[in-house]
Amino acid sequence: MEDWMIQPLVQYGFLGFSMVLLGVVIWLIRKLLDVLEANNRIIAANTEAIRDLTAMTSDLMKLSRSVHDKIISRPCIAREEM
Repeated sequence: MEDWMIQPLVQYGFLGFSMVLLGVVIWLIRKLLDVLEANNRIIAANTEAIRDLTAMTSDLMKLSRSVHDKIISRPCIAREEM
């Protein structure tokens, strides 16, 4: 006799628990999407910084080669003293 009273309660309990779990899963997926979006922004900023550093390094290499060529083209001061 108690079976017909308890069975719907158990079923509704499982239904309620599954809805709570589904809500938690949806909330976690939204949080994950927010984190992924922030991660993509950070990756884009880091990529831009690496491109800037690459351009700066290229300019510094050109300048270093120019200074090297100028130094090599000048006569050695130490030869005159010997």
